[in-house]
Amino acid sequence: METSQVYTREKHLKRSNSQLSTISIGVGLATSFALVIYFVLIRTFALESIFYLRLVNAVILLAGLLIGERLCSSRIAHKIDYLKGIRIGTQITLAATIPYSIFIWTYLKMDSELLAFIQNTNFGRYLNPLPACAAGIVAIEGFVSGLVLTYVIMPYFKRK
Repeated sequence: METSQVYTREKHLKRSNSQLSTISIGVGLATSFALVIYFVLIRTFALESIFYLRLVNAVILLAGLLIGERLCSSRIAHKIDYLKGIRIGTQITLAATIPYSIFIWTYLKMDSELLAFIQNTNFGRYLNPLPACAAGIVAIEGFVSGLVLTYVIMPYFKRK
């Protein structure tokens, strides 16, 4: 009798983990799409030289993390434990930053004007080959920002 209860509990945990991964990856991809739209808007209005507009990327990522954590916590008794929340935030961050950095890499390969602008900045002359390094920096910056933001918001979502 006890073995069947353990098996049922493990089966339920696997199903909930799978469901949480699906939600977090979906929210991460939606966040990535929002980041791409924001980049295109910034590029369309030629505002890429304004450094502080890059902070909006962190706000978009924060919104994705909050939405993802809220959706996932509503699936599990309205609260989630700390480590599971960190895992969810990491999945959202990876699903948001990897496609976005791939987009940046392909965009920089096509847009020589933006490529020249980046190369003329103080830090740009050290990026060689430029499109790949810029995409790598975007990925690292996004990943670190996502982890920090996840740690900041987790006390709000953790199970008491």
